[in-house]
Amino acid sequence: MSGQLGSVGSLEVPVLVSRLLALLDSAARFTGQLPAGALEAKVPGRKRTQRDLAYHLPQVVVAFLDAALGGRLSLEHFERRPPDHLQTASDVARLTRSVSQALAVWWGANQARLPATVDTYGGVQPLHAALERTVRHVAQHARQLEQLLVSLGVAPNPPLAEILLEGLPLPADAWDDGEFPE
Repeated sequence: MSGQLGSVGSLEVPVLVSRLLALLDSAARFTGQLPAGALEAKVPGRKRTQRDLAYHLPQVVVAFLDAALGGRLSLEHFERRPPDHLQTASDVARLTRSVSQALAVWWGANQARLPATVDTYGGVQPLHAALERTVRHVAQHARQLEQLLVSLGVAPNPPLAEILLEGLPLPADAWDDGEFPE
């Protein structure tokens, strides 16, 4: 896998959930550190704004949770845009924290009886594969949020812990979304 880190399927479900919770925590911190004036600025090379990116990140987890609870992980989840009431970085950071809490509750209530498969826009997939893809997707966007902060002259506090990315097959470049839906 040239240009990628880690190998597919190498992390167990509990590790993936733990990583996802930590990535959501990092993303909420990074989002809260975005300067107010930057929220409506476009993300480099993308149609979405920085607020759109910060909002999209927890929606990736909402999509997974919907599927894990018997619904479907759809492309529509990824196309959602921030509602009008989420105007500030703090608003979006609070949403990210609430999604993290929902993931923790789901995990606490269901870890002993996880579904073997989930329904996704790509068909029925093993839960492990859908979860790993969710973690990779969130990790990629967390890397992007961190890089946005740096480009704005804001030191991410604290920076993304490298251990959260270990074993995940991520592109070398944080802006390469190749396989992830925008």
